[in-house]
Formats: sequence, structure tokens, C-alpha cells
Amino acid sequence: MAENIYKVKGMHCASCVSLIQNKVGKIPGVENVSVGLSTEKAKVVFKDAPVALNTLNSAISPFGYSFEDTGKTAAQMGMSEMDHARMDHSQSGEKNMALEMKFILPMVVFSFAMMLWDVLSQNGIVPAMPENAYEVSHHLMPIFASFVLFGIGRRYIKATWVFLKTGIANMDTLVGISTIVAFIYSFAVTAFEKPLSGLLDVSSNFYDVVIIVIGLIAFGQFLEARAKRKTNEALQKLAELTSKSALVERDGKEMEIPIEKVEIGDVVIIKPNERVPIDGRVVNGNSSIDESNLTGESVPVDKATGDMVFAGTQNFQGLIKIKVEKDSKDTALAHIIKIVENAQNSKAPIERIADKISGVFVYVVIVLAVFTFASWLIFAPGTFGLTKALALAISSTMAVLVIACPCSLGLATPTAIITGVGTGARRGILIKNAESLEKLAKVNAIVFDKTGTLTENKLSIEGIFCEDKNHVCDAEDKEFKRSIAYSMTKSSKHPVSESVAVWLRDSRAEAVRVEKIEEVPGKGVTAEFKGEKYYLGSIGYISEVLARKPEKVRENFDIGRFESGRELYLANSKQVLSLIKIHDTIKATASQEVAKLRKLGLKIVMATGDNKKIGEAVAKQLGIDEVFAEVKPEDKLRIVKDLQGKGLKVAMIGDGVNDSPALAQADVAISMSDGSDIAIESSDIVLLNGDIGKVAEAVNLAKKTNRTVWQNLIWSFGYNSIGIPVAAGILVPFWGWTLSPAIAGAIMAFESVTVVMNSLRLKNAKL
Repeated sequence: MAENIYKVKGMHCASCVSLIQNKVGKIPGVENVSVGLSTEKAKVVFKDAPVALNTLNSAISPFGYSFEDTGKTAAQMGMSEMDHARMDHSQSGEKNMALEMKFILPMVVFSFAMMLWDVLSQNGIVPAMPENAYEVSHHLMPIFASFVLFGIGRRYIKATWVFLKTGIANMDTLVGISTIVAFIYSFAVTAFEKPLSGLLDVSSNFYDVVIIVIGLIAFGQFLEARAKRKTNEALQKLAELTSKSALVERDGKEMEIPIEKVEIGDVVIIKPNERVPIDGRVVNGNSSIDESNLTGESVPVDKATGDMVFAGTQNFQGLIKIKVEKDSKDTALAHIIKIVENAQNSKAPIERIADKISGVFVYVVIVLAVFTFASWLIFAPGTFGLTKALALAISSTMAVLVIACPCSLGLATPTAIITGVGTGARRGILIKNAESLEKLAKVNAIVFDKTGTLTENKLSIEGIFCEDKNHVCDAEDKEFKRSIAYSMTKSSKHPVSESVAVWLRDSRAEAVRVEKIEEVPGKGVTAEFKGEKYYLGSIGYISEVLARKPEKVRENFDIGRFESGRELYLANSKQVLSLIKIHDTIKATASQEVAKLRKLGLKIVMATGDNKKIGEAVAKQLGIDEVFAEVKPEDKLRIVKDLQGKGLKVAMIGDGVNDSPALAQADVAISMSDGSDIAIESSDIVLLNGDIGKVAEAVNLAKKTNRTVWQNLIWSFGYNSIGIPVAAGILVPFWGWTLSPAIAGAIMAFESVTVVMNSLRLKNAKL
């Protein structure tokens, strides 16, 4: 199975999306098609090898659409190159639209002024138009209308022709039918005024309608394009962080080379105030790095030899040299861009429904337009006369076709999703797909793993205590025990042993030459020093080694105040030598985060593999009511299933391999970026920098995005539910009110822009 992403040209509305998905989806070899209106991209999944681009385009080009390839596959192209090319293309299209506006808007203003003058003079509000002004207008309007319809409006003519040939319609078809009919009618009454005077109302024409409708729709699409670009701003800013070159040190010489040619193992020089071009580890120098672009954290991070730095971050102070550890296509920034782009191209379940409705909606509107035209011709002649009734029938039919364009319906969901995903990315919340964002808004229970999620991956060491109730012992003896413990743990990869080794190293313990170091899984470490065997491990392990009961091992230590922590014992073959007291380090924001989530009305559960005392102590400190301790991976899975069985929508938050089954089962899986690769792969949302403080922000963002989607949809459906009957003339029998097609065009353009602007409010949403 293979997949490609193509740029789509010629799309204007949700019905376009439905048509493209339908036609491309029927091509042999195509498994699935997903088209995004706001992103103007199509993701095509193939059953085997990719289908040729010409074959794909042959299915949609008759309808005015085309797929555009970059000339390279996504795997071959660096993220920066791909996104910069897309941004340039988008800005070029916007400039072309702006140029069109310079020509068409003066015509729209002139036409609207003439139309308004005519309406006001007929009602005695202003004097009648002077004869000279009328003659100028009478001759200019056909010229302007011809320029607009056959220039900017060519795509509407083409869409109408395609509809007549194939029966396939979209939004352009609605505009095309209405403006072409208006132009033909107006041309007929202008060119054949005398012969038609007995049949038609030759005093009225619709040139102004052609100009204003096409002009305002074009202007609305121009504003819409600018607004849509802003919804994509987060992705654009991420793309701008990618570097095109790097200063590399090779063979003792400095040389600047394209970022694609930088190799793993190269030494890259980063000067003060320069952007880090690629992921690597500091091998020389010290500095402060601004990582806010990736993590959302505004406080610069100090970096020294051995620390990782990431592409897209900003070097503040000193010159540093880094050894490259990731290919330019595999940096953390490239992964973030890919995740954000995939999420913005994905569809939420509610968007798929809107796409289906939009695909049918155009045909429903055409039927309603025919019904409107027929109703006026059947019922109105008796009241208004045939000539007036025909003019009203044409005007009302055009108004129905124009006002019902389903642009806003197609934009309602994707613009909100794109903005929401982008806002999350700016704040260090990576949302992998639109569906998870919609689901997170409905979550009412959260299951937390403890270690690495609510607590740090590193442990706090309280100290090493000798076997003495007063916790005092000979300084030399104490230093010897510190040295033995350090030597046994300094090469271990176990998180507890690593924490002990780091603490002892930082407190300047001296290593001694130990032999036959052996890790006993789940128990501890053994080693030999000068022929004597030493053991470092849990109370259960030491009890087993010394053949003593746990209470006997502990009897010489005052551990009363330490019941909530871990106990690690050092012993030889005869006796216990010392106790190492270890605490979990609770994350600084964990307590506040749990409080925020409780305030949102969510049920908070903690599941940990640690013993019951430790689990309960951490839960009490954080204000978590329900705790499951000493659980295995399958137990975490069962906990999630049990909550779902009670009708709850569950989010699981974890960072370890043992969390992956529960993450896969949860309605929404959230992982930490500093967690295991499997946990991140199993998740729907990734919190950058392992920041637990982002959980409530993510939930709030999901709720506000979901609320915005519904606001947009209600506005779109409500607008059409009211607008179509009014345009058809339902108010004429009561108050004599009709809706001009020109005003209908203005309202339709305003509606689409309103939906996009409402979505843009998410950029500054308070989370």
C-alpha cells in the first residue's frame, strides 16, 4: 500500500470535495481518497503502486479540477522544501486574486450605485437619474457585464457547460446558471427591445446582477483565501523554522552546505543568535536555547556538553558545536510538521457528514430553483401580469441559486479543525488527527500512568543511611558504602539504578573497581569487590539473599516517615550495610493540572505498577480519588475497558511501553514526547517536552474547537434554511419583499467569510 499527497487546483466549495473524492475513488488501484477544502490537498491511498498522475487527472479534469505533483515523492522531499513550495504557490494565487479585485471592484461599486439610485428614485426618496447619466449607465453596464462574465466568470460558464453535458454540478454551476440566464435575458431585452416589448418587461435588465454577484463572490473568495491562509499560519511558521543550510566543520575547515547534504556524525557550528539547523548533541561550548517554537515554553533552556539541541530552536548566547544525530528529514521539527500537516488534512467524523450533505445539496438547490421559477410563472401572472411575473421569476430563481451556494457548509468544520490543530502545535500540543480532537471534547474520564507522567522519570534520592538507629556511622565507612553503590549502578540502564548513580556522581562519590556486575531483573544488582559479594536491591531481594524476613531487614532503620517511598538496600552476604531512600519526584505542574481537570468535571484515575503505599501517597498529594496500584500492562487495559463499560469516554495518558495496550484501547491516547517510541506511536495526541501541564489545555482546546464547529454548522444550515425561502419570494404575499440576486450574492460571500473568521478566533483562545 502506498500513498501520495497532491495539490488540488480548481476547488471552490464542499461539493467540489465530494465530486473529486467520488471520481478518483472509482479509479482502479485507488484504495481511499480524502480531499481537504481548506488545505486544497488530496491524500490518495493506493492498493499497490501509485496510479499515474495522468490517470488521476483524466477522471477530474473534465470538471475543471486537477492534481499537481511536486515531481518528488514525500519521502524524497525534505519537509522544508515541500512546505516552502506550497506557501509560495498559495501566496502567488492570492496575488492573482488581488489583481482581479483591482479591476472588478470598481465595476461592482459603480453597478451597485446605479442599482441603488434606481431603487431609491422609484420610491421617491431621491430624484430620478438624469437622462445623460442613464444613457452612460445603459451603455456601460453591458460592457462591464461582458467583461466580468467572460473574464473572471469563465469558470462559471465552464461549470454550467459540464453540468449540461454530464449532469455533474457544483457551486460554480449554481452561480453559472444564474448569471448566464441573467446575461442572456438582459442582452435580449437590450438588443431586441422593440420586438420583445409586448412579451417582456424591457425596462428592467440584470446586467448589474451579473456584475455584482460574480464580483462579490470573487471578493468573498479573496477574503476567504486570506483568512484560510491565517488558519494555516501555525504550519507555515513551523515550515519557516527549517534551515536551508548549515555551517559544517569537515577536515578542520568550516563550510556552509545545503541542509540535505549534512550527514549524521558531522559537526555543525551554531553561532550566537542563529537558528539550530538540525538535531544534534553539544560537543563543545555552552549556551541558552529558546525552544518555545517546539514546546511552547518561553523560558530558555541552558545547554552544555552532552545535551541535545533541536532544529528550529534559537541559540541565544555562546557559540556551540553539535554532533549531528538525525537526518534533516528525521528531525523533531520535521516530525512535528508532518504530524500537524497530517492532522490538518484529516477529517473529523462530522466533516465527512457535511461533505456528503454538500454533495447532494447542489442538486436539491437546482430542484428548488426550478420549482421557484415554475411557481412564479404559474401563480404570479394573475397578480403582476406575465411580463412582470417572468422578470420576478428570473430574479427569484437567480437569488435562490446564488444564496444557497454551500461554501460556508464546506468550510465550517475544516477551518475550525485546522486552526485548532495549529493552535495546539504552537502551545506544544501535537494532535495527530481531526477525529481525536473531536473525541477529546467528549472525554469525561482520564486515566493517568504515574511514573514519567505525573512524576518525573528521575527519582529523588533522600540519602544513604548506615545500619544504625541514629543514622550515624564512621565517615570512612560511609564513603566506602557510597563508592560500592556508585560502582554497582553507574553502568546500569535501569531508571532506579540510574537515579542512584547520578545522585552519587553529583555528590562526588568515588568509583572503585568492582567485578562480575550482574543485573537481576526485577530485583537488583550484584557485584564483587576484593573477593566479597555485594547486593543492591529491593527489600524482597535482600530478604531472599540473607534469608531474613523483611521486618528483620528493616529493624535497625527508622523508616516511619518514609513509608510512601522506595527502599533500596545495600548488603553483603552476611548483613545489611545501608539503606538508600528514594522518592518519586512529582512534576511541578501535576497538582495544578489535576485540579484543572477536576474543575472541568472529569473523573481522574491513576494506574501505577508501584506498590499501594507509594501510589496512594502520590494520589493523596495530587488530589486523585481513585488509585489502582501494582498493576501490569494488561491490568491498565482492563481499567480502561471497565470505565468504557460504564459509558464513559476515556483518555489514557502514559509514556512507557507498558502503557501502549491501554493507550490503544482508550478513546483518546495521550503520550509524552519524552516517553517511549511505542507509547508515542500508539497515541493520538503528543505533549511536547513531557509537559503534563498541557493536558487541561488540550481538553479545553478540543472543547472550544468542537464548539466552533457546531457554531459554524448551525450558522450555515440556519442561514440557508431562512435565506432560500426568502430568496424564492415567500415574503411577497405578506409584505411584497423580494431579495435581489445581487444582495443574495453579498450575503453568501459574507456568510463564508464569517465562518472562517469565527474559526480564526481559536488562534487566541484562552486555554
